[in-house]
Amino acid sequence: MIDERAARAVLVATTLLASAPAQALSMNDPLTEWTKGTAMDRMQIASRLGKSFNSLSESFTAGYFLKCIDDVAAYGNAKAARIEDAMRECVAARIPRSPDAE
Repeated sequence: MIDERAARAVLVATTLLASAPAQALSMNDPLTEWTKGTAMDRMQIASRLGKSFNSLSESFTAGYFLKCIDDVAAYGNAKAARIEDAMRECVAARIPRSPDAE
């Protein structure tokens, strides 16, 4: 389970992206839209995620989110997932699990 600090960062990132000016991609879009999106649209989302999560870990950069979401979108079973779901997977992959989470 993601710790409280990570959960807050997810909430902040989602809020920032939801309140962003209209753009071609949103966090609620399916991953199929991510793969069709322009490089600029994908980079805008990745940059905002990097800024939101960088305080949690310096490894959370725009480049990390761009590559990670690209990788998640490439999975055949992930097409029904949303960009937000991919972001959560990317964060969970880098956050160590606490021993009492089970």
